[in-house]
Amino acid sequence: MSLEPAVAMLQQLDLFAGLDPVRLEVVAFTCERREYAPGATLFAEGEEADCAYLVLGGEAVMLSRDDAGGPTALRLDTGDLIGETALFERVKRQTTVRAVTSLHTLRIGRDMFQRLLGEFPEMAGSVAMRLADRLDAVAGELEALRGRLAVQGKKGKDGNE
Repeated sequence: MSLEPAVAMLQQLDLFAGLDPVRLEVVAFTCERREYAPGATLFAEGEEADCAYLVLGGEAVMLSRDDAGGPTALRLDTGDLIGETALFERVKRQTTVRAVTSLHTLRIGRDMFQRLLGEFPEMAGSVAMRLADRLDAVAGELEALRGRLAVQGKKGKDGNE
């Protein structure tokens, strides 16, 4: 099976954007391809997370609960990366993911990913820059939220007096 479609999808992901295509071929080659029948579970909430999945074809659904405990669902399509946090730290799954249609994935294991970061310093540098950008974006969102909460708190105090 050709690596070209998987390499093209990896290039579209922020996590791998800007990496040399030869390095991405190594990633695609060392990852495990998995297929799931409609209704099959990729992983369930509470399981130990040791990998991420790149959707190569098909559709899946991510199931979770909102703050009020109500069910939520997110559609996942070709090109989506699922569970990337597991590539960096040992965590438990916060969601359940099930195949909706026949689903083709590339399983990116944490151990393999960490080994590649060690073997290819330019990959580690690129990933570190992407993560730093994401942290900056989250910090900006938190600051904006803090400002909105402060305004709401002030309005609440003014309304009570």
